[in-house]
Amino acid sequence: METNNMQTVIEVCVGLHCCMRGSYAILESIRKHYDLKIGIPSFDGMLLKEVECMHNCKNAVSVIINGMEFNNCSFDNIVKYIEAIHIRKR
Repeated sequence: METNNMQTVIEVCVGLHCCMRGSYAILESIRKHYDLKIGIPSFDGMLLKEVECMHNCKNAVSVIINGMEFNNCSFDNIVKYIEAIHIRKR
């Protein structure tokens, strides 16, 4: 899926190590927090995606937001990153 410059693309790793450290819980929390559907752009330009292993297992959970990789993620810190990036794009 091609994305335009107005989107905030959030990619959550669902590889084995990230799953063992709670990536699905983080994915679901992000989905609920922003009322998103996985793989479908929202009205305000957010796109949440599941991605296979990012090959950074020692730093799981890994999340990429608009090409910037974040590691050792929790729901709380990833929301701060999303808010900062998404607000700047408006």
